[in-house]
Amino acid sequence: MTDTKLTMIADVDMTVSVELGRTQKLFKEILDMKPGTVLELKTTTGDRIDFLVNKKLVAKGEIMVLDGKYAFRVTDIVGSIKEAVKEGLKEARESGLRF
Repeated sequence: MTDTKLTMIADVDMTVSVELGRTQKLFKEILDMKPGTVLELKTTTGDRIDFLVNKKLVAKGEIMVLDGKYAFRVTDIVGSIKEAVKEGLKEARESGLRF
């Protein structure tokens, strides 16, 4: 992508997610969830966590606390950020955004 094209899309929203962990539950357990339900994850302190852009895994890292807030430290790039951005642009076009 050229710098001109990157400038044109600089304001396009991308969904960024940090996946802290996973667990398995029975369907009935999910239906019984209510505010205040605690969901125990199969992740322990020090485990690697996933960083996703538009639902595509692009990096792995670790949670840290910075000025009293949670932050994410990237330790490894494992996917193509460019591919994740392309997917985001495709979704933006499909929703009617023109560029």
